[in-house]
Amino acid sequence: MRALWKTLAAVTIVAGAGIAVTACTAMGPMADGASPRRCLSGPLDTTRVIDEKTLYVQDRMGTAAILHMSSQCLSNFDPTMFRFRGTNDICGKNDADISGLQGHIPTPCFVDNIQWLSKEEVAKYR
Repeated sequence: MRALWKTLAAVTIVAGAGIAVTACTAMGPMADGASPRRCLSGPLDTTRVIDEKTLYVQDRMGTAAILHMSSQCLSNFDPTMFRFRGTNDICGKNDADISGLQGHIPTPCFVDNIQWLSKEEVAKYR
């Protein structure tokens, strides 16, 4: 019985170490050279309309991105609204419903692509 418990403890330790290594590896660069998954986490700290099709977004952790829209839907003079789908994270272009106001009419925005910014690039938008 004692040998069974020792074996069970050893298996648990090895499995725990494997999970820890996997978690640490997932946060670093990918084996195929791709960059790790990045997300903006709500509530968002800064949103700034650059032009009718481009929105700068930064979260409270300092992660920033430029959201390029497929059509003109944004205005410098009216608010931009976000409705998150499921979680408060934006990791891909379909993770939030974004709309601008054109006058008093809500205009849906469709994200064409997300351009993730480095810390140096963020400084240009401050």
